[in-house]
Amino acid sequence: MSTEDALAPFGDVQVPDDKKDLETLYHLANVVHSFTEPDALLENLVDLAIQHLHAERGVIFLKDVKGDLYPTAARSLYPDELVDVQKVALSVVQQAASQKDGITSPNAQNDPRFESESAVHFNILSLMCMPLMHGNNLLGVFYLDHGSRPGAFTERDHVFMKAFAHLASSAIATAQERENFRMENTYLRHKVSADQAFPEIISNSAKMISILETVELVAASNVAVLISGESGTGKELIAQAIHFKSGRRDKKFITQNCASLPETLLESELFGYKKGSYTGATHDKPGLFEVADGGTLFLDEIGDLSLSSQAKILRALQEGEIRRIGDSKSRKVDVRIISATNKDLQEQIQRGLFREDLFYRLNVVTVKLPPLRERKEDIPLLARHFLSLFAGRMGRRSVGFEKETLDSLTLYNWPGNVRQLKNEMERLAIVLNEGEMVAPPHLSEVIQQAALLSGSSHGARLKDSLDTIQRKMVLESLQKYRWNKTRAAEDLGITRRGLIKMIERYELDRRKRLG
Repeated sequence: MSTEDALAPFGDVQVPDDKKDLETLYHLANVVHSFTEPDALLENLVDLAIQHLHAERGVIFLKDVKGDLYPTAARSLYPDELVDVQKVALSVVQQAASQKDGITSPNAQNDPRFESESAVHFNILSLMCMPLMHGNNLLGVFYLDHGSRPGAFTERDHVFMKAFAHLASSAIATAQERENFRMENTYLRHKVSADQAFPEIISNSAKMISILETVELVAASNVAVLISGESGTGKELIAQAIHFKSGRRDKKFITQNCASLPETLLESELFGYKKGSYTGATHDKPGLFEVADGGTLFLDEIGDLSLSSQAKILRALQEGEIRRIGDSKSRKVDVRIISATNKDLQEQIQRGLFREDLFYRLNVVTVKLPPLRERKEDIPLLARHFLSLFAGRMGRRSVGFEKETLDSLTLYNWPGNVRQLKNEMERLAIVLNEGEMVAPPHLSEVIQQAALLSGSSHGARLKDSLDTIQRKMVLESLQKYRWNKTRAAEDLGITRRGLIKMIERYELDRRKRLG
């Protein structure tokens, strides 16, 4: 391929013809096609650039809706080193945003083109900043530096980085558009479904129909709703139904799992923070209460909140305002709170782990979801729905289930509820051949075993025989791993809690031996 041919796809951007540079651009193309999620894409772009140019650090700054640049991905040449995004030459980043060809400096501390106190203060020598342009729109800035070697970036590196930034900009713009489309599509899908009863909730159960009638009634108001139920019963689906049936349906529905983040991170996520309030807070960030203003905030696993976080949420609910971390100014918010838990909050209150005043604020209306084992009439209905859904996604036709298979599914107690059933159907969609009926041997071993233990078709003798085999297997595994229950459970392919129940059931202890 001639140099002219190589340049053609990039318009006015000069593409380096060095073999190593072209190989990196080839890898860049693979990254672009492999990572569609914005965060993963940005991190891989930075990794690829710093490895190719041997930069010590790299940061991608993106432009927010106000036009301010904020860091979104920061990486180091050294895998175990965290990048403090406050210790970069921010003035150079701002300057590079307005320069089409970017900035490369062999020694930023003595460069007459700009005065950067941060370059001196943080001992930054070699520096390269390239604007990320999509058409005529500035998306952000790609920043690279080196603190121990002046002249680390050559003119050829500058040419390479310009081509790299050109490709990266297109990938970032595409990822952002895809993410915006996904969010808009999700919103519109729920908005449309609000006018069609509850199309995403599959049930013929009298209990569920009664719950959906309650949802219809409470959706029209702004009262707080507490949804309780075991994990996997569909609490978030009910919360979404309440939101999209309410007058807030045109505003945002925001979800936060209270058990997924440590206390300090959760509070900054909920309430936001002010620039400079702590290391790494390089810009003002609104919290989820502000993002959900006018809409609904769904707090999942509310029973896992610390008492400190509970107090701050209670204040927000009582006064209708929040205060960002490090800020002295309060901000008014109008948010409907829907919360969910799989814990007994009354018991948590007795143990001093949950505030009673917050409980009564959250528990104006309670919706208690039944476990799947209490709505067995829904199991065949849900199984057919999920199998058809996953088979369709794989371009296959779902044929259906043999009667014995549906009997086995219905007999099983589903400790993971609807979520577990959904996962089982996704697995079946993968393992089945085109046009094949789901037979009992296709089911997971734990479901097959439960059907046999029920004695529905083989009587008590088979159950006794299986008990003997199962007891022996459990004891063998425990002795193999010196009664380490975690490792024994992994060896048996069951949960640790399941193993403990079997130990109690078979009255096993370390003094008993095989025989």
